[in-house]
Amino acid sequence: MLKTRKIICLFFIFFLLLSSVCIATNTEDAAQENNSTLTFINTDLYLANNDVIIDKAVDGNAFIYGQNVTIKNDIFGDLFVFANSLTIENTATISGNIFAYANSLTVDGKVTDVYALSQNFILGENASIYRDLKLYTDSCNINGIIDKNAYIVANTISFKEDIDGLIKGNLNYTSGNEANIPEKAITGEVNFTQVKNEQLSVSEMIKMYISSFVNVFAYAIIVILLIVNLAPKAADKLTYCLTKRPFVTAGVGIVGVILVPIIAILALITGLLLYLGVALLATYILMLSITISILGIAVGNYFANKLKNKTKTKTVLLSLASVAVIWLLQLVPYIGTYVSTFTIVFGFGLMLFALFSKKTTNNAEFKTENN
Repeated sequence: MLKTRKIICLFFIFFLLLSSVCIATNTEDAAQENNSTLTFINTDLYLANNDVIIDKAVDGNAFIYGQNVTIKNDIFGDLFVFANSLTIENTATISGNIFAYANSLTVDGKVTDVYALSQNFILGENASIYRDLKLYTDSCNINGIIDKNAYIVANTISFKEDIDGLIKGNLNYTSGNEANIPEKAITGEVNFTQVKNEQLSVSEMIKMYISSFVNVFAYAIIVILLIVNLAPKAADKLTYCLTKRPFVTAGVGIVGVILVPIIAILALITGLLLYLGVALLATYILMLSITISILGIAVGNYFANKLKNKTKTKTVLLSLASVAVIWLLQLVPYIGTYVSTFTIVFGFGLMLFALFSKKTTNNAEFKTENN
């Protein structure tokens, strides 16, 4: 019953975090209407929602997390956005910097500096960047004015024709091919760095795979030795979760992979639990890095339990063999992606679920010998 309650709590927290969040301090006449449409905010704003629309002035910094984010009015500070789609309309002025991560990013208003990572970037005809654009994207379309310099890494870059001085400073760009730049579009210098897509030879590919395997295997040796020797019961817990509770383990893994970074991001953007957010992100990255080792232990220990004389050495060797097999399966075309997803989900789920489970595989008939 206790274990069931803990699992229910995990899902409940996950549900809450996916619901809308709005935090604003020291507000005057602040309220939230449909789709997070806000009235005037006179200090820093923190928002997390599916669709976020800011149509009134924000006298402070704005920290936004959402699926579709639209800025219609002024922000008298910096704008931090993590979204699928970000649109800054021509009615908006961003007095500070824009720090954005978005799949689709359109800027059609007036902004100071832009630091962005996106799949598609459009600088609209009404847009004006008062200082610099620093951008990493796949496709870049420049139709508006950049008063100083542009630093762009992109596969394709296009410029609006028949407009002089689109970039009044220098253009520094990196791409696979040289862009077709209108004659007077750039007032300053154009510096082009070409990315060469060289195909690896067979020997280079073999060296790359060997190096990757050595790194994964060496890391797995450390993780497996630590767990088997310092927490011997953990291996049996992992095997129990994988073999006796596979669906619950998968569910916990899916929730954990999604939930943990959301909690960390919310902790970071609110600034209230900054150190917790940093620690949680570091823990999340560490957990992801050892998922293949954890899954290897669960599988290897399962086969070790089938042996007549189970020892720590046999558990370690079988766990390492399992890691090697999983790694090789990840390289197989078509199924490799599914194997990698399975490894992350189950590895993450095993770590989380094992913390709540007190049960282990029944080893009554096996005699464990300590080396």
